[in-house]
Amino acid sequence: MAGIRDWFELGLTTIRSLKTSDVSDLYALEWPAAVDQLTADHRGAIDREPKAFKRLIRTNSAVMYGLAKRLSPIRRLLFVLANVAFIVSVVGILTHAGVRFWVWDSLLCSFFLLTLLLGMELIDKLKFRDELELARELQAGLIPKILPTFAGFELGAFNAIANTVGGDIYDFVPLSDGRLAVLFGDASGHGMTAGLVMAVAHAAFRTQLDIDASPSAIIAALNRILCRTGSRRSFFSSCYLVVEPDGSFVATLAGHPQIIRVNAAGKVVDRLGTGSYPLGIKSDLVWQSISGTLARGESLVLHSDGLTEARNEAGRDLGDDYLESVIGWFPNVSAPELVESIVSEWRSFTNRRPPEDDVSVAVIRHVG
Repeated sequence: MAGIRDWFELGLTTIRSLKTSDVSDLYALEWPAAVDQLTADHRGAIDREPKAFKRLIRTNSAVMYGLAKRLSPIRRLLFVLANVAFIVSVVGILTHAGVRFWVWDSLLCSFFLLTLLLGMELIDKLKFRDELELARELQAGLIPKILPTFAGFELGAFNAIANTVGGDIYDFVPLSDGRLAVLFGDASGHGMTAGLVMAVAHAAFRTQLDIDASPSAIIAALNRILCRTGSRRSFFSSCYLVVEPDGSFVATLAGHPQIIRVNAAGKVVDRLGTGSYPLGIKSDLVWQSISGTLARGESLVLHSDGLTEARNEAGRDLGDDYLESVIGWFPNVSAPELVESIVSEWRSFTNRRPPEDDVSVAVIRHVG
């Protein structure tokens, strides 16, 4: 059994590891998020209640209902019994029956049942966390940690996930004929579902490269496979490019933010691509290809919508205009430096709050 020394060391470790930000985050972020999640089914009725006291009662009731609803039937029964035992003990104390043993028995029973429930839910969470960690390792292995070298070009990329498993992907693949194939994509939503869609898309991309690396063939193959394996709620916005050694390129965008073209002076001179469906929704769609040529010093900037839709503490989006301004602040920098600068400004804009959506950035710069 755990001795007094074990409990003492655990207490010291807990106190030492606590930070002021932990307390503020618990109050300002974690608790409101939990309440919003648990009261989602009754949010309308709560908001329509004009009286503060009744609104508090409705909120507490909705929280308890939300907790019970998310438990399995047997655990739900234990949860109800624990609360009934607690209410009985409180009533006994308030009616001056606290000297009676049944009052304290009820209180102890409530404590024991709630502790048992907490333990079972914690074990489930640990098992689920282990599975998520494995999925995260597999997903992280799909995103290259070291970018390949491509003669005459600089490459830079960054990825941050909002949950344990992300849905963004980028991949740079030098082809045997001297060209560079680039996939940049974003699965709908985030978390496990997005990670699975991303993994399927990446596997289809790598397989199709060995057959036909043209944008039309890659996009058609990804769309065909995603339509067969996914659902209408699981889609994949993507940008695929094939870059020639001389700087010319062909690209196809499917429901993805436009490619930003930056000249040698660091000024945004064009946005490439038009609105279109993402992949995995309709099997008979055809996407248009766009082409161009990068002069020496020019760059292409790719990003997921998680970057421009990131919000600051005032609730304002970072937006396309601000991103263009950030790019213009850092002319004549390398591709990795431009990526680092964009990421730094994004973190500063959001005050380093955890991202609400996956964020990815990539830069392809022609250095000649």
